[in-house]
Amino acid sequence: MRRKALEIKKKIIEILKKHGEMSLRDLETKANTNNKTIKTQIEELEWFGKVIVLKHNKNEKNGRPYTSIKISSK
Repeated sequence: MRRKALEIKKKIIEILKKHGEMSLRDLETKANTNNKTIKTQIEELEWFGKVIVLKHNKNEKNGRPYTSIKISSK
């Protein structure tokens, strides 16, 4: 059964409150959804000021750039 966008956004906020800052990949796994859906929902949450998107130049594990998300402190 397909989930509504609001349900996914609530799940994202819930996960971030529980776990703190997370990579997009980890958030995708925890929310049980695909990459495109996560990115779309994060863009909307960022626009409303609910989350902050952080772009990192280098992952300590593999040296590749990555993006992480955290709850906005507003």
